[in-house]
Parts: sequence; structure tokens; C-alpha cells
Amino acid sequence: MSIQEQAQQLELLADQVPTGIALATKDELAELQSQVLGLLGETATATSIQGAIQLASRQIDDVAAALENVRMQIRDAAQHHLQG
Repeated sequence: MSIQEQAQQLELLADQVPTGIALATKDELAELQSQVLGLLGETATATSIQGAIQLASRQIDDVAAALENVRMQIRDAAQHHLQG
């Protein structure tokens, strides 16, 4: 496989990094949080659940950033191959 072909393959791999999954999950959690508040109102239980959701959301942000880093490192490797 030529260096050009390797670079193209790396670009394809970079596009396969599932960065959107983390963001979609975060959106689902936000909807869940809204539903919990709607069901339970401003109660201690709702507050506890919302805290757990917020913690999970922050962790998802970390995962999304890590996935983006993976994507960028693969793209950087592709560019490095193209520059020779």
C-alpha cells in the first residue's frame, strides 16, 4: 500500500470515530432530566437524580473530547503521511 493510500485509509478511519454517539447520549440525558423534573417536581429525589444526570453529562463531555482527540490524531497521521 502506498503512502498516499495509507493517508486515505487513515482519513476514512478518522471519519469512523464515533464522536456523535457521545453527544446524542448527552441529548438523551437532558431529555431524561426534563422528564424526571416533570414527574417528580422539585423534590429531593428529583434533585438527586438530576445530580447524577449532570455528573454523567460532564463525563460524556470528557468522553466526547477524548474521542475528538482520537479523531484528530488519526487525521494528523494522515497529514503526516501526505507530507512525507
